[in-house]
Amino acid sequence: MQRWIPWGLVGLRLALAPISVALVWTDAPRWVWLLQFALAILSDVYDGKLARRWGVASPGLRRADSIVDDVYGFACLACFWLAEPDVLRPYLWAIGALVTLDLLRTPLDWWRFGKRASYHAWSMRTFGASLLVLGLLLMGTGDDHGFLPIALGIGLFAELEGLAMTFVLPRWTHDVAHLGRAIALRREHQQVSATESR
Repeated sequence: MQRWIPWGLVGLRLALAPISVALVWTDAPRWVWLLQFALAILSDVYDGKLARRWGVASPGLRRADSIVDDVYGFACLACFWLAEPDVLRPYLWAIGALVTLDLLRTPLDWWRFGKRASYHAWSMRTFGASLLVLGLLLMGTGDDHGFLPIALGIGLFAELEGLAMTFVLPRWTHDVAHLGRAIALRREHQQVSATESR
């Protein structure tokens, strides 16, 4: 049971992605959207926390978590656009850059490692927290209150750091906190390789 509960939480977030868009598309009450948003956030927090506590945080679970995070993130973007297009329209260039960088990472990850990266870096966690604030503001009040450019700036930094980590890491590694850690892992790999070649 402990092995499957984290997977169930990831699956819940995946199921909520199309539901969230449907709620906005059908003009459901905003409190209903905010309720599913809260469920998605809780699932994102506890899937990893419970998996680590129970010792079942496998590479497969971490990859699935990252992929579903992307799916739900794109669903939220669609919801924000459908609900408040006038708020997002001035920042389309930054939103486009953010989406482009995220889509670019997938083929680069596969080229480097043969699978999707799953870093769960601090910068991406911070971006996730900023999306939580943005979602509450946009869907709760109908305005970003000046927070949208902040969230986009954090997101762009997180995506660029993720790209840099993909080029730096010598092999696929999950849960890499930041670029400095990726550089340290590369140095450790080089030292081991140099020792084994002697």
